[in-house]
Amino acid sequence: MHETGRPEEFMSKKLISFCLLSIVFTIVLLFGTPIPPPAGVDGPASPAPPSTNQLQGRYAITTFLGLRGDGKDQGDDSDTEYVNTRTLVYQLLHAPSTKLHKEVPIIVLVNENVRESKRQRLRDDGVIIVEVETISNDRWGDMATRLRIFDPTVVSYEKILFIDADTVLTRPIDKIFNDPSTKLSPVKHHSRNTPDKVDGLPEKFIMAASPVMARDVGSDSARADVPFCNGLFLYSPSRELFSYYQGLLDESELYYTGDKGHDLLNYAHRRGGPMPWQSLHGSWYLDWPGDNDLDGKTPLLHTKWQARDGEVSYSNSAVGKYAQARRWEMEGYWIGKDEAFM
Repeated sequence: MHETGRPEEFMSKKLISFCLLSIVFTIVLLFGTPIPPPAGVDGPASPAPPSTNQLQGRYAITTFLGLRGDGKDQGDDSDTEYVNTRTLVYQLLHAPSTKLHKEVPIIVLVNENVRESKRQRLRDDGVIIVEVETISNDRWGDMATRLRIFDPTVVSYEKILFIDADTVLTRPIDKIFNDPSTKLSPVKHHSRNTPDKVDGLPEKFIMAASPVMARDVGSDSARADVPFCNGLFLYSPSRELFSYYQGLLDESELYYTGDKGHDLLNYAHRRGGPMPWQSLHGSWYLDWPGDNDLDGKTPLLHTKWQARDGEVSYSNSAVGKYAQARRWEMEGYWIGKDEAFM
């Protein structure tokens, strides 16, 4: 007759099995669970604003907010550039019809004159604020300091889209980062028409943009004499590029025609030069759009709907009125949000 094991032997086997299962489970937890990605790159945003040395990843969008003249800050409602910036941010991050489908950090570079209350309001709107040191140059003004967007020690991403704050959106723009023109291009070290130094240039670069007044030049944007608009361009930051641009500030006799917004970068990336700019697909962007350009086919419309002192305003155009509506939509959105927390 077969005899069963003793109870204490049975309990010992159960205890050993339980211990082995516990060890296996612990190993799976420790080594089998994926580590979450760093905040601000591909993972969820961190509750605290990231430091400058964390501003790196694949894609980002930048714009610049500064003060001109005597450097005196204006009230929030009267500071048109600040209102423009908030309206642009709202369209990119919150407006149902135009917000980005994927998480792309929005970085606003500011100079030292922008007061903290405006910076904090923009942070609350969802952006990263980075203060940059002013590049002093009487001729170039804010345009010189705006070159900081190319400095990888300030913001370092593979591809960065710069958008002027007085730009309005008609639909999401996520796919612009995949435009064929935004691939890295080799520098042409033996290019023609290059009187300035080129030995310190990067090996590869990205500068993709749209022609000034695209409607006038039609599809012939490859002509050497067609400049690109500095209101929107996609680029790759590098130390070499930033140093090159800084050097050009002191060599304005090579290219200066009076247009602070276009001259320097158009010379640096001229057709026939060592780093010629590439044309974004014509469906992405219009500079100075007309009344018939609100059909949703062109997602980025650049118009001075709230011009600063001394600038021409197109606030009475159809696009200008559309932009004003986005401003009040933004205001209403945040009033509703703020009241919900009261």
